[in-house]
Amino acid sequence: MDDSMCAQKPALAIIVCTFKRPDLLRATLKSIAAQQSMVCAERVQVYVVDNSDEGDARGIVAEQAATSPWPMTWLEAHPANISVARNAGVKAGQEEFVAFVDDDQILHPGWLDAVARLFSHKEGDAWLGCVHGVFETPERTTPAIRSLFGRELQEPFGYELFAFGSGKLPSVNPATNNSIFRRAALDSDAPFDPAYGKGGGEDYDLFCRLQRRGKRLFWAPDVVVSEFVPASRCDRGYLRRRFFAGGQVFAAAIAGSASRPGLARWLIRLKALVQGALLLAGGPKACFAGEARRADYLFRWAGVLGKLSFGEIYPLYQPKK
Repeated sequence: MDDSMCAQKPALAIIVCTFKRPDLLRATLKSIAAQQSMVCAERVQVYVVDNSDEGDARGIVAEQAATSPWPMTWLEAHPANISVARNAGVKAGQEEFVAFVDDDQILHPGWLDAVARLFSHKEGDAWLGCVHGVFETPERTTPAIRSLFGRELQEPFGYELFAFGSGKLPSVNPATNNSIFRRAALDSDAPFDPAYGKGGGEDYDLFCRLQRRGKRLFWAPDVVVSEFVPASRCDRGYLRRRFFAGGQVFAAAIAGSASRPGLARWLIRLKALVQGALLLAGGPKACFAGEARRADYLFRWAGVLGKLSFGEIYPLYQPKK
């Protein structure tokens, strides 16, 4: 295929936000550099957004860029806030399509070709790809943990996904890990709200706002990554905090995108009270159902309490002093 035909292909920005995870970032960038395109997706630019004060990812990006077929650009974003980092990556380029990959993910062979095939999907404003969780301590996982760190559906390509409402799948909370957006759908060079930046959920908030605006999200099962999950993220205390923050994020994002936020927030609290009553009723059974079931039961309680919360979103990703 000649250069003129390649030039007609939509351009792709791959954004990798990172914060003090050099070894994982190096592996992610190697997996990007290893991609081989058979459908002329050569117009690819990689933006690595370093959210640390030290800028310690700069050398890794230069190291990997030296052998990568795709240009790699190091960017810095301050303060430490994942929304600030994501917005810096979006603002850096003008490519027609924007993909987000986390710095603990490895792209499977064929990822880039699978993304390029999305360019001709006329109805799609955004897509979620498959995420295989690779656990450092698999013996400590539970169904809730595997669902939290993975995204594996049995649905075919083009299955429509929803952030909220009757069409939302209980097992899928849309997130940007391994996601692709049409830039025009973002409608801003700063689409992520910094208010979510230290507790997570900035991506779920975005998907809720996109859905309110009539944008459509689809499943792309051939866009596959593996995500490394360290033992620390299977710690029960950490997970209860994460599910609590997740409940807060769910409530804030749904209410924030509603026409009457205050009323929506109270309706969510009311529903959470009902969920809590059902959990109480199922408590005795959960207590005798084994360790994994007991753990998931407590995680569900944490999520309900988060929905009931009157406080600010728990600073799950607040950098340690």
